[in-house]
Amino acid sequence: MSFARPDAQVRRCNPGKDDSANGMEQTKMREISTSNAAARVHSFFQSLGDRIAAELGEGREAISANLERVAATQLAAFNPSAHITHDDLVDYVLGAETLCKQSDLSSKFAEPPVSLYHGVDFDISALTWLDGTTSIHQHAFCGAFHVLAGSSIHCRYHFEPRQPPEPGQRAFTGRLQLRDLEVLHAGDTRVITRGSELIHSLFHMIRPSVTIVVRTINVDSADEIQYDYRWPGLAHDPFQRHAPTTRKQQYLRMLRLLDEDSALVHLQRVLADADLLLAYLLISEQARISSDPDQARALASMCTALPADERELLFQAAHNDLLSQSVIDLRRKLHNPGHRYLLALLLNVFDRQELLRLVQREFDAADPVDQVMTWIAEMTGNTERFENVIGLDFSNTELTMLAEMFRGSGLQAVLAKFSERYGFEEVTLQQEQLTALFTALKTCALFHHIFVELPDR
Repeated sequence: MSFARPDAQVRRCNPGKDDSANGMEQTKMREISTSNAAARVHSFFQSLGDRIAAELGEGREAISANLERVAATQLAAFNPSAHITHDDLVDYVLGAETLCKQSDLSSKFAEPPVSLYHGVDFDISALTWLDGTTSIHQHAFCGAFHVLAGSSIHCRYHFEPRQPPEPGQRAFTGRLQLRDLEVLHAGDTRVITRGSELIHSLFHMIRPSVTIVVRTINVDSADEIQYDYRWPGLAHDPFQRHAPTTRKQQYLRMLRLLDEDSALVHLQRVLADADLLLAYLLISEQARISSDPDQARALASMCTALPADERELLFQAAHNDLLSQSVIDLRRKLHNPGHRYLLALLLNVFDRQELLRLVQREFDAADPVDQVMTWIAEMTGNTERFENVIGLDFSNTELTMLAEMFRGSGLQAVLAKFSERYGFEEVTLQQEQLTALFTALKTCALFHHIFVELPDR
């Protein structure tokens, strides 16, 4: 079956008609084009779904064992990115009187999703992304995904638990590590493996980005938990339905609206007996509201039912949530792929040299520091190409110091470079201010991870 776009006929117009007739014809042409797009989308994904179903075999075990391989093979063979566009999906949805059974109708995941094929054992959906980014997560289902449009940064991770979790455990601690990072483009296909073998996240560079997902339904174990992960090493169940936990969250939010000081007293009372999941949820939420790391540390210390190492990890996880949210919020203001790529690296790569290596690899940069500083100059309004969209008021002084820090210079090396450029006496007079600036850049939300090894003295 051919999926070439049958729209050449609607590109012609009759220059002899008047404007009114021309307008009517253009409207009719658009209706024909929309109808063609809707039919093409339906036909394409019906054929893809039927082909996958034919090769899967029957029975729960066969579906679970074969869908990863079959879905990845058929997504690569059909290559939706070569035949279907985002505009086609828009026409398909807006012109539809009926749709197949929809997964995630409330649009909790994606911006928004739409199911294009709903079989007995698997679903095919298109997930559109504008400014959202996925958490670091694993799946309780399996299948494959395919980039239809745009491009995304795909990070994969390894999590080493301190102790093997019990079945159904709501939260546990360990060590989270980045395994690898790749940039996915339209046409790329990847397998989705069930469980902790695939722990990953996606950071979308182009707006919109669209992903086609083929995934199991109805054959997955209800007992399998789809964990989310937080730096530096906390796994938790984001879909838990524990009534006391949920109601405590809701009541504390209500008390916060009535009397913030009183709510804090109640929060401290709850934390004293909280398990790891409840403590994390409450402290992380309060940290994002207050933007106060010191308060987060104090609250973590009140979780006396937990061992000391877990209390420390609670603070680190809540602090990282706060800093990560700052980076994610910035991303909504940035639409340039290079700028979004840098933000994704700052969010996921905690080693300065590795970050620069990835910039050099993806953008073929002769000097990756120069490339990074070009992006930062653009993002802060220091070029004619872009306004200051991230709200950081960087002058030449900040940019010069930041470039030295990206090259691995600690405080004394930075001061020495400034002395070479501006003179020893001038730098001596402003040493206190320059030291404060170095500390501010080293600890700010954007750069705190990659500059942690730079010496302060």
